Amino acid sequence: MQRIGERLADLRKRQHYKQSDLAKKMNVSQQVISNIERGVTAPDIEQLKSFADIYNISLDQLVGRDFVGSDASNYEKRIMAYIKLMDDYGKELSLGLVSQVAQHQGDKHDGKK
Repeated sequence: MQRIGERLADLRKRQHYKQSDLAKKMNVSQQVISNIERGVTAPDIEQLKSFADIYNISLDQLVGRDFVGSDASNYEKRIMAYIKLMDDYGKELSLGLVSQVAQHQGDKHDGKK
């Protein structure tokens, strides 16, 4: 399991931020970011919320938690499991397919087909 510091470093690099850029956005020193990413210190909840806001993701996503509610069907759980295995290109292709299927379902329910 990936530690929070490693996850935050990965997110930062994917967004093409330097530690100093991120530090400015969070109004902390670059050393604070470095310490968090290296696991020297743990981010507090306010810092976690700032990271989530900057990366435009939920706290669950930020910490690597994939939450599928207890009301999710077996199909939804299986779909989510496959999505986790895909790269961005696979996800993009899947989104197009899912969009087409949803449109087709909508057409059937509207009596168009």
